Amino acid sequence: MITLPDPLSHAYLITGGSGDSRAALLNRLAAAYLCEGEKPPCGQCRACRKVGKNAHPDLSRTAPPPDKAEITVEQIRSLRADAYVRPNEGKRKVYVVSPADAMNPAAQNALLKVLEEGPAYAAFLLDTDRPGKLLDTVRSRCELLALPRSKDPIDPELLARAEELASLLLGGDELACARALVELELSKPRAEELSALLGETERAVSRRLAQDPRRGARVLQALKTARENAVYRPGTGHTLGQILTRIF
Repeated sequence: MITLPDPLSHAYLITGGSGDSRAALLNRLAAAYLCEGEKPPCGQCRACRKVGKNAHPDLSRTAPPPDKAEITVEQIRSLRADAYVRPNEGKRKVYVVSPADAMNPAAQNALLKVLEEGPAYAAFLLDTDRPGKLLDTVRSRCELLALPRSKDPIDPELLARAEELASLLLGGDELACARALVELELSKPRAEELSALLGETERAVSRRLAQDPRRGARVLQALKTARENAVYRPGTGHTLGQILTRIF
C-alpha cells in the first residue's frame, strides 16, 4: 500500500497500477483531506465513513456522462464554480476527475484555471492510465503518484507477440515493420489490448538495449509516445503511424 504524502498537496495525478488500485488510492486521499481524526485517514470518524459511502457533501466526482465518451468543458466549468463555494462540513473540498484523460482540450484548459488559482481549501485528484493525454500544463500543476505495475500473470501469447514486434522494430527493416503494423491495425484490437501490447513491447526492447543503444532508445520513445498519446480508433492507423514516423 502506497504511503500517503504528508503534508498533502492541492492536486495529485494518479497513474499506474490497475483501475481498482487507483480507485482505492483516490478514496484514501479523499478521506485524508476530509478526515476529522488525528492521523488522517483514520477510517473511523464521521467524515471517513461518509467518504467510504460516497456520501460526503464536500466530495465531488466528475466522469463522462452515461451517453458520452468525454468530460465536457461545461462539466469542468460547473466544477470550477462550485470550488469557489465554501465547504459544507469540512475544512476542504475534494474534486475527483476520473478518468482525467476523458477531458477534451477545452475542459482541460478550464480545469487548469482552477488548478492554478483555486481557493486554498480545494483539492483535486486526477485519475488516468494515459497521462500523456493530459496537457503538459495540467500535469505540471499536479504532484505525481505512480502506482506500481500490476503483477497479474501476463498472457504468454501477448509476450510472444511483443517479443516479435520488438525484434522487427530493432531490426531496421522498414518494410517488414510496416507490414507487421498494418497487419496489427487490420486485426482491430481494442484500445486496452493495443496499449498492453505496446507496453510489453517497450519492456522487450528495454531488455535488448545493449544490442543497439541509439536505435533502441529511439524505438522506446516511439512506443512510449504512441501508447500514451494515442486515441486509438481501428482503421485509422493513427497509433501505428506514430511508431513508424518516429523510428524511420
